[in-house]
Amino acid sequence: MPSKKDPYSGPSQKIIGLFSLFLFSGRAHSLGQLSQMFRCSKQTVLRMLEQIERSRWLVIDSWSEGRENMYQARKTRKMPNISLDADAIGKLLLCRDMVWHMLPANYRREVTQALQGATTLLPDFDDRDGALASYTLAKPKGMIDYTDKEHLITTLIRAIREYRICGVTYAGPRHSEPRVFTVMPYQMIVFHEGLYLRCRPKDALATAKDARDMLLAVHRMRAVALLEERFKPIKIDKNVQQLAGAFGLNQGDPFRVKVRVGPGAALYVRERVWSDDQSIDPCEDGGLVLEFTTTSEQETVAWVLSFGGEMELLEPAHLRDSVRARATTIGQRHL
Repeated sequence: MPSKKDPYSGPSQKIIGLFSLFLFSGRAHSLGQLSQMFRCSKQTVLRMLEQIERSRWLVIDSWSEGRENMYQARKTRKMPNISLDADAIGKLLLCRDMVWHMLPANYRREVTQALQGATTLLPDFDDRDGALASYTLAKPKGMIDYTDKEHLITTLIRAIREYRICGVTYAGPRHSEPRVFTVMPYQMIVFHEGLYLRCRPKDALATAKDARDMLLAVHRMRAVALLEERFKPIKIDKNVQQLAGAFGLNQGDPFRVKVRVGPGAALYVRERVWSDDQSIDPCEDGGLVLEFTTTSEQETVAWVLSFGGEMELLEPAHLRDSVRARATTIGQRHL
């Protein structure tokens, strides 16, 4: 059997070599030169160039000079003023791994490719393997698969960026059939392993001062239609910012809650921030009293019950009654 033209170079080695040539040489090469250099047909070179273009790691420009087709990696106008090291890329990798379970498949691939591309900017090329090593595993409870919502997420982000009004077909829990909301989207929110869209009804354009925002769960969206109509940027004022600093997904006006926490759950509660303005007072038995701000009665009641008797809701009184009623129902169902 006759030997191959290049017995030491398989398809993967060829495409890596071609990628490296364009990345580091900065020169233009003809199709004929590339065919000779990598000892393969011109059709094979064209297929490899297409693969590199699809990877988005490089943009390859092409043009004709006489009878030759020329190819060259697109040059930036000036070198970016950045300082990357393996530690910085490691921190970006940590961020990726912490939200990995929430990302659609293509988002995962694109984020990973971007990180791999960033390693080419490391001063020491030997640091690449270590920089891309992953040591983090997220363990979510009740995770949502957003794979089939990727196109919706992409459209929503575009609508937010371009201040475009959009129509959202939404299957809410209180309606038997999906409804269409025409909204002005302006923020994506991550809450309890879920993605939510903060938006404002289009009708609120005339009454922006008293408008109340809507929160739509992305996994309940059936379709998103991007409209040509645009809206003025929505400023996130102090009242809206309460979402970030208060307990619960913002479903109502904020109010104060006081709970007594038993010794068995005190350490867990003390280690966490439940609202920016919380206060914690220790008790002699090893427990504590926690006061914090919340925006959702329903979530607060469920949270208290989740501690299985280690927590007592002291104030407000009407919410204490709700906890008692829920606990009674739970007890009756477990007889």
